Amino acid sequence: MSSSNSAVHPTDASRGLGLWGAVIVSYVVSPLAFPPLVYGLVLIHVGAPWADVVWGAGIGFVFLSIVPLVYVGGMRLQGRIESLEIRDRSRRTEPFLVALVASGAALAAVLSIDIAGRRLLAALVVCHALNTTLLFLITMQWKISVHCASVAGAVSTLAFVQGHVPGRVLAAAGPAVLIGGAGLTGLVLWARVRGRAHTMGQAVVGAGVGLVAPYLELMALSGAIGG
Repeated sequence: MSSSNSAVHPTDASRGLGLWGAVIVSYVVSPLAFPPLVYGLVLIHVGAPWADVVWGAGIGFVFLSIVPLVYVGGMRLQGRIESLEIRDRSRRTEPFLVALVASGAALAAVLSIDIAGRRLLAALVVCHALNTTLLFLITMQWKISVHCASVAGAVSTLAFVQGHVPGRVLAAAGPAVLIGGAGLTGLVLWARVRGRAHTMGQAVVGAGVGLVAPYLELMALSGAIGG
């Protein structure tokens, strides 16, 4: 004799899988993963030697990925936040400030070395600082999705480079990269809403800011971008 009370409804199971899938997407497609990936791809696009690509991606990885992650991890170990996602908007001030300081250090590092595409890389770091500041100011008043802004910002940056910076990689693979990026943005938007981290409005606005702000910033900085 089976008990209906102990049975797991298929719909409940699928909902649980969907929630876990959303959490996994949120952690794997982290805002901290994009700086080294984008910087490396952009430097490959302009034909930088592999050593220079490693330097550029390494600067993004150390200053814009590892430094914020270590700080947020420390907050988690101290019990000051419930998860690395920092869902409580009021707890995001310190990580934002750390990210801004790290951006300044990354810019100083870029300007101190002689690599191909240095001015373009410096412009990308400046945009990272500007976008971090913008998201910080918005977050002080309203909970915007940093995940959605980050993935959409990566797509916007690559779109600008494809359209305005001479090179070979994005000229050939650009459409595939941008289409894949658009799909990834949609996936992250779904994950943030499905994972109950944000409302649909917060996720959509985050993606919108990510798509528009970096492109406009790079357009404004285009006069300073060179080899």
